[in-house]
Amino acid sequence: ETFWERITYFLDRVVPVANEYKIKLAQHPHDPGLPPQGFMGVPNVLGTVEGLKRFVSIRESPYHGLNFCQGTMCEMLENPNAQIGDAIRWFGSRKKIFNVHFRNIRGHRSDFVAECFPDDGEIDLPATVQAYREVGYDGMLMPDHIPGMDKRGRTPDQLRAAQDESFVFAYGYIRGLIQTAGKPA
Repeated sequence: ETFWERITYFLDRVVPVANEYKIKLAQHPHDPGLPPQGFMGVPNVLGTVEGLKRFVSIRESPYHGLNFCQGTMCEMLENPNAQIGDAIRWFGSRKKIFNVHFRNIRGHRSDFVAECFPDDGEIDLPATVQAYREVGYDGMLMPDHIPGMDKRGRTPDQLRAAQDESFVFAYGYIRGLIQTAGKPA
């Protein structure tokens, strides 16, 4: 409860200023996802979907919401492919998604495996794009934590180019998902 008291104290002072100047405050979830009880005795109040729901409800405002990190949200869930759409719809229907870190993962809360390329994970990304569309989200879907290409034997310049290639792939993949989201099957 001490964490919640401190969060409320902060939001009570900051959200009115955000309202006055029309500045969106976008909270990123605790990353990496941890068990709901926290880690080594330290609670993780913004590390569960329920905690984030409580967070956005503390001080209601169109300027108080989330940087909705889809990968981190998936890491919080026991069955992320089945549950992420409900999380998108809950926060999105309340206009609490201000931007999206868009990525795919393998694993879940109790057995996280890896962040991966958009086409290589366990999350149905076309379904998530459709869920964002359903709730009227019109912001950015930003690639996040994209793995690099093969790094063996590459120079620093080649490594930077490989990271650029990874992001180019992710941007193209996301663009394709967006373009096909509203079209009939």
